Amino acid sequence: MPRLAMKTPQSQAGAAMIEVLVAILITAFGILGFVGLQAQTAVSQVEGYQRTQALILINDMAERIALNRTNAAAYVADDIGVTNPASCAAPVTRAAIDLCEWSQLIQGAAEVQGAAKLGAMLGARACISSPAPNQYLISLVWQGVQSTGAPVTECGKDAYASEDTRRAVTTVVQIADLSS
Repeated sequence: MPRLAMKTPQSQAGAAMIEVLVAILITAFGILGFVGLQAQTAVSQVEGYQRTQALILINDMAERIALNRTNAAAYVADDIGVTNPASCAAPVTRAAIDLCEWSQLIQGAAEVQGAAKLGAMLGARACISSPAPNQYLISLVWQGVQSTGAPVTECGKDAYASEDTRRAVTTVVQIADLSS
């Protein structure tokens, strides 16, 4: 009877170790991919939070201008939120009070932890211009986290490390002319 050749345990001694090493390598790549995905998700959450805050703030100012339509021209200003207004009780006009309060909101005064203002975007500033009679362009810009394309608004241009990280939201308030 012919004798079948069987492999002895000594000839397969390293095969299990190689399989374990390959499995560890595949698992390591999977974990690295998951960590990268988590990091990207965190960045996206920060960007989304900042955009949401900007939209809330820009709508707030649009409503303030619409409510004070007879003095809408008094809202035109640049670099709102860059300097810290001392007190919003001192201004005497409704527009000055609105700009002061909005400046504080842009700086994050709505949410404070200790002395740090946390309730707004990074390095935010706003501009209100009047490109046409009875028309007001409200722009709010801030420092984003990731590079994208530069916004077309001139508000805050060259005020950040990179134009590709400058974010912006804008809206237009049109005041009706009822005099005619």
